[in-house]
Amino acid sequence: MTNHKSLAIVIPMLLAASNGVNALEIFNKNGNKLEIHGSINPSYELTHSFFSTKVTSHNDTTNAVIGLSGEINIADELFSYASVEYSTDFSAPEELLNKQQSNTVRLGYAGFKYGNWGSIDYGRNYGVFHDVQALTDHIPYINKNSIFACNDNYMIGRNNGLLTYKNSNLFGLINGMSLTLQHQNENNNREEYQKNGSGWGASLKYESDVGLTAIGSFFSSERSQVDKNNNQNQKFSSVGAYGLGFKYDANNIYIAAFYGESHNLTPSFHVITQNNLPNEQSYINKTQNIEAIAEYNFSSGFHPSLSYLDSKGQNSNTLNSSSNQDLELAKQINISTRYEFNKNISTYMNYKINLLKNNNFVQTKNISTDNIIGAGIVYHF
Repeated sequence: MTNHKSLAIVIPMLLAASNGVNALEIFNKNGNKLEIHGSINPSYELTHSFFSTKVTSHNDTTNAVIGLSGEINIADELFSYASVEYSTDFSAPEELLNKQQSNTVRLGYAGFKYGNWGSIDYGRNYGVFHDVQALTDHIPYINKNSIFACNDNYMIGRNNGLLTYKNSNLFGLINGMSLTLQHQNENNNREEYQKNGSGWGASLKYESDVGLTAIGSFFSSERSQVDKNNNQNQKFSSVGAYGLGFKYDANNIYIAAFYGESHNLTPSFHVITQNNLPNEQSYINKTQNIEAIAEYNFSSGFHPSLSYLDSKGQNSNTLNSSSNQDLELAKQINISTRYEFNKNISTYMNYKINLLKNNNFVQTKNISTDNIIGAGIVYHF
């Protein structure tokens, strides 16, 4: 595979931040409230070879996200809440001849919260492992190649069938200590590499008064029964992952680091590449991630940052093969700048230096070794 440098010009125009951070309140009375949030993201990518003016690829990824979240006061200290988030792909035609899905529900869950006893909800939500991995995903365009940032992959990212219990300040006994417990039902009505068996996970977080936060997360799951029946020659009795992370967010400084390790979680083709599914079914026995980011926030609105990502695999177990090898899945440095004109408008530029070496595994799986520069404007309300 020829090594290229790429120029990706991405100009998203977000009309609101997701998950209610800058949500627009449309109703609030007697403890009952309803908020709306969303974004519209026109984006386009251009790629060219090194020292070439010829554009080799075009990619329109324009999309939109809109969400609603509500809370109802049932009794003293007892609340019910719900949230739904919907996305659509604007680059797709109105009528899809290949029946490709262009509209998706990102989140959809409902539950109850009672005082210091915590909250419990069920539905499509973020997996428990997102708690720790999100520390280094501080800027959305930084670590998209992380194997722990993909959705519909057990308790990584967003997924279905999640029963989640959260408790802040540990029943009111320890300030800053938060606990999350999660159970996931088996999901079989999906693509082969998106199926999962039942499992459970937990996350423990401590936030200090000086800006330091430490998080530990893990989960363990069975493979789906369908998956195990189709892979009788492979020993995939369970899937699991654990991660440890910390951040310092004070005095205009943001520093975060994350280490994660998983077992039998990552397909060998991996989400890094956009290839079609391979004919043979294979998983990487063990994957390890190291991620770090540092950002300084100037009072003028200028926010430079530097991040690093290193993802490795070990002992690739492929159907009808007993070969073991060490694999480089992703390795990159991101140099980024962000400038905030005000609380609503900001602009950014990001340069990704790809440190992957061009070897047989990279060529076979068609993993990109390109360097990418991206720029954009973000508008919030």
